Amino acid sequence: MDDQSLAKLPFNLKIIPVNDTGFPIGIPFLAMFNPESFTIHEDVDWVANCPPGTQGANLKYRGTKPRTFTLEFIIDGTGVNTNGVKIPVTAQVALFRAATTGVRGTLHKPAFLLVQYGLFICTCALNSSNVTYTMFDFTGLPIRAKISASFTEHTVPTLSNILGMLSSPDLTHYRTVKEGDLLPLITHQVYNDQHYYLQVARVNRLKHFRNIPPGTRLTLPPIQNSHHKPQTQR
Repeated sequence: MDDQSLAKLPFNLKIIPVNDTGFPIGIPFLAMFNPESFTIHEDVDWVANCPPGTQGANLKYRGTKPRTFTLEFIIDGTGVNTNGVKIPVTAQVALFRAATTGVRGTLHKPAFLLVQYGLFICTCALNSSNVTYTMFDFTGLPIRAKISASFTEHTVPTLSNILGMLSSPDLTHYRTVKEGDLLPLITHQVYNDQHYYLQVARVNRLKHFRNIPPGTRLTLPPIQNSHHKPQTQR
């Protein structure tokens, strides 16, 4: 893989199998190419109360359903993105299935998943996936395919409780950046919310939060409960 591809690797789509408490298990799937499309669907459940003989309705909020999202991405076995090293498409499909649909012996079911692509981070479960083979070699073996997969967001109660305690407003946290770390992923791990990355970048005076040098020590300030925002230091 060339230097340019390696630089982009931390930002590529990653699908990480996790157990019921949200901790990684098994081998993650790392997409060779970023998704061609990424669709997020949100569904709010309203109950319409329409008395007989009247027009319109009085809507009452029942709840917000978990988000669903769909990803479409290419897997390639020609070596175009790996410096000529040809990784069989069938092997890549097997890795994807092992991460997403393989039944775990200890769980007796497929694992939950942590999907991360750029600034999007979500714990979820796979609903369905389609593999469409689009190119073949002279023997008939597939050398390119498209995967379309749909997921439903899943909240991990134990992990949320742990992260909630770690994000106590009385605590300031410190983290040393490792190779491949992304600021939104770090804030998701500490605050259980990736959207704090801008505030954390401001507190640490980061000019380029997308490329933080390994070894950088970050200060992650407490969260104000009243506004759910990190406190800024003065």
